[in-house]
Amino acid sequence: MSGRVLQRMAMTMVLLLGGADAEADMMDTTGVEPWEVCGGCHGLDGAGNRIKFPRLAGQKPGYIVKQLNDFRAGKRRNDGGQMQKMMTELEDSDLKRIAEWFAGQTPEWPGLTIEAEADMNRMRRLATRGVNDIPACLSCHSAISPEMVDRPITAPRIAGQHDFYIAKQLADFREGRRINDADGMMQRIAKKLSDADIAGLAMFLSQNPDLHEAAP
Repeated sequence: MSGRVLQRMAMTMVLLLGGADAEADMMDTTGVEPWEVCGGCHGLDGAGNRIKFPRLAGQKPGYIVKQLNDFRAGKRRNDGGQMQKMMTELEDSDLKRIAEWFAGQTPEWPGLTIEAEADMNRMRRLATRGVNDIPACLSCHSAISPEMVDRPITAPRIAGQHDFYIAKQLADFREGRRINDADGMMQRIAKKLSDADIAGLAMFLSQNPDLHEAAP
């Protein structure tokens, strides 16, 4: 990696970590590929450098583009607002290139970070079949489910994601901190999940990346 890229990533981290009075327009992007701007947090291989940052590797390109546009439009916010700041650095033409780069990456799958007791039989049912009036996760999030084929932008890949990140997003949907889901579907589903369900599902989905290719 060139010294220019390393310099750019270091400056990016200053902004993302809340450096004093850091402003997006202070950073020089000359000679830097747009996905390298993202690499400081998400890793150039899309593995996510910390569990609070989502793994982008293998994610649907359309979903990545939608989330970036939602951050830009204020429809989605992350803790601290770093993504909104980063969007001031990106042109519309960058978004597709970023999405295609990360969609093509295949790093190793993450390990567990959540320590919780969970009924994994129930978690498997929630993920693959659904329980009572809670639909199966894979009814939308499997690569071969009708929902994933017909609406690839709104149904992201979640199998193999960081467990902490999955749990955080489910909790945010449940508590109304994240509201950019299609038709409020995830908010309605998450409100039916207990804390134990959220922790258990996050653990189960994180450690079963093959579920992405499984039929619901």
